[in-house]
Amino acid sequence: MKRSIFIVTALLLVVPLLSGCGGVPQEDLDAALAEAQAAQSQLASAESDLAAAESDLAAAESDLAAAESDLAAAESDLAAAQEQIAALEAAAEEEVAEEEEVAEEEEVAEEEEVAEEEEVAELSYEATTYTNAEYGFSVKHPSEWEERPELIVGDAVLAVGVPAFVPGMSVYVYAVGGGDAVDEMTAAYEGAGNTVPEVISESETTLADGTPAVEGKVKYISATGYEIDSFYLRVQKGDNWVVPFAWTIDAFGPYDETLYTEIVHTLTFE
Repeated sequence: MKRSIFIVTALLLVVPLLSGCGGVPQEDLDAALAEAQAAQSQLASAESDLAAAESDLAAAESDLAAAESDLAAAESDLAAAQEQIAALEAAAEEEVAEEEEVAEEEEVAEEEEVAEEEEVAELSYEATTYTNAEYGFSVKHPSEWEERPELIVGDAVLAVGVPAFVPGMSVYVYAVGGGDAVDEMTAAYEGAGNTVPEVISESETTLADGTPAVEGKVKYISATGYEIDSFYLRVQKGDNWVVPFAWTIDAFGPYDETLYTEIVHTLTFE
């Protein structure tokens, strides 16, 4: 651009010199001068256009920088918003999970309560629950049967009965010896001071929770000389036999196998 300016300027200076020399026709000089002036005008216009273009470029670069700054700010705001949304979603999921857990616990509690109510309703008698924390079991006996500690002998852990002596219920817990189960039960009876029991009947069964067991009827003579009719349930739990049995003395109260079966089958384990 500077070179073009120099050339045009030179032409404007040369033209007057040439006209003074007298060797060049005036019309040629006028034409050259006109061309030089036109070139100078075009040059000025080009310089103006260039300045305008440079100004527009600077403005565009400024706009681009501003746009890039706005974009960076928008991206930062978007990242912050996404983090906030993620935190809110996590909190909402946690709250939903807690609500579901509470609802599930409430449902389980309601089901257990209903099950207990149904169990109580299914019994033919008003029940009192005996729980043995040491061996982890419980049984339900008629509420009018009172604890009879004087009848707790041998391996017995519970003895209950009506105030008028019979009927009643006892629970034996004795170690599994590895021998014949009936012989071990017989030894437990004898250990309580009774005569050798006569097993009238015996069959396999299960508890309400599916635990395998054996139930049966047995006769024996008590340490006090009374003939006892009883119905029992024998369950192995770990290293022990748990044997609840309901009993009566025919001379004082009739044998009720339906009731006694119901009582011993209330045996449950923790």
